Amino acid sequence: MAATAFILAAGLGTRLRPLTLATPKPLLPVGGVAMLDRVLAHVRAYGHQQVVVNAHWLAEQVVAWGADKPGVTVLVEHPEILGTGGGLRNARPRMAERFVVVNGDILCDVDLDALWRVDAPAVMALRPQPTPVHTGVALDATGVVRGIAGVVGESDTRLHFTGVHVLARSVLDHVPPSGAACIVRSAYRALVPSGQVRGVVHSGAWTDIGTPEEYAAANAAD
Repeated sequence: MAATAFILAAGLGTRLRPLTLATPKPLLPVGGVAMLDRVLAHVRAYGHQQVVVNAHWLAEQVVAWGADKPGVTVLVEHPEILGTGGGLRNARPRMAERFVVVNGDILCDVDLDALWRVDAPAVMALRPQPTPVHTGVALDATGVVRGIAGVVGESDTRLHFTGVHVLARSVLDHVPPSGAACIVRSAYRALVPSGQVRGVVHSGAWTDIGTPEEYAAANAAD
């Protein structure tokens, strides 16, 4: 059965070292629960039972994590890490015509159904940012993404990409056929100018476990 959710879990976790020298970042616990377990629970709460997870750094641990979870398939990227676009391209034969993508190192309560209901090849969950960000996303009054800072089109530092989105499988046509690639710098760069990317603003919880300080804060808040 084709998967309707993809969890990105192949990153090197360099900013979280030394914590990630022995444990891949998505398996670090928050409140005693591995982040991957939390992310998996999130996508399954929205009915996504068939899930693909990619792995690279300390991949054997991610494989072991997924071994007793029905409906979960772990794809190991070897010998090189493929990036967000390359990882999705690698999983393409296993993915449904439409699927959600969630970062395995982000904790949030994004309404995945709200994204799914939007009719567009790509739908990004965006978050208001109280302070300016360099990776801002410009969204017009009709919900169409008009630009992504440093990538394509206009820029708006008031919104940023949460790492949660819904994609049509055809979006992967715009990812290079081999090697590492970024989904934003390949597919989104191609789709934004023609108005094929839409955005939904998420005002709920969102935590990026990217640095030791952020990780400590997440555990303290749980």
